[in-house]
This record gives sequence, C-alpha cells and structure tokens, in this order.
Amino acid sequence: MGTHRWFPVAAALSIVVLSTAGCGAGASGRDGTGSGDTGGRPSKWSVSIVDPGPGSYGQCLEDPSVEESFVSADYPASHMSVTLISEATADDARRIADCLQQAVPSAKVSVTGPGSGAGK
Repeated sequence: MGTHRWFPVAAALSIVVLSTAGCGAGASGRDGTGSGDTGGRPSKWSVSIVDPGPGSYGQCLEDPSVEESFVSADYPASHMSVTLISEATADDARRIADCLQQAVPSAKVSVTGPGSGAGK
C-alpha cells in the first residue's frame, strides 16, 4: 500500500505539467518575441534529471533563477527538465543542479547552457 501514497503527488504533478505546458511558448525565441533563431541550440540554461522518481526536490525548484519545470507524466517520473530565466548564469545552473543531485542522489543530473547542443 506504500506505493499508492505517491499517487496523489504524481497526479498533482501531471496536472501542473499539463496546465503550464503553454506557458513557455516563446522560450525558444522562434515566435518573434524572443531572442531569435539560435540554430537549434538552447538560448537559456537548463538542467535535466533522468530518473528523479518521487524525490524531495521541491525546494530546488523554488530557486529564483527557475523559470519553469516539467516532470514526465509517467510514474515514477523518468525525466525532469528545468529551464532557467534568461538572466541566469552558469553558477545559477550549477547551484540548482547541485541541489537536485543532493535531493535525489540516484538521479543523473546534467546542465546545458546557451549555445550548446546541436546546431550549425
């Protein structure tokens, strides 16, 4: 019965993810309101977590540098993505990544910065 106690949390996270899915429509900068075409590379810092599960990472997402976060709808969650505000720095991204790694030690945490990734 212990596995069912997380069901309300997973359901609430799914609702939050679905209800905020449209909030970041201009985040890529490709809709005329952002910073412009980045050639497929991210324009902001982001932190990705593989296998976050039902960890206690909420305090990490309350950081003022966090713009939005999404958790996969599967249970337990297999992926989380955190996008930082455009003013965020590499130090901000590392601080949030470190917080998430401490909150969920078994998860794989990675940081992607502006201009990295596929492109050109």
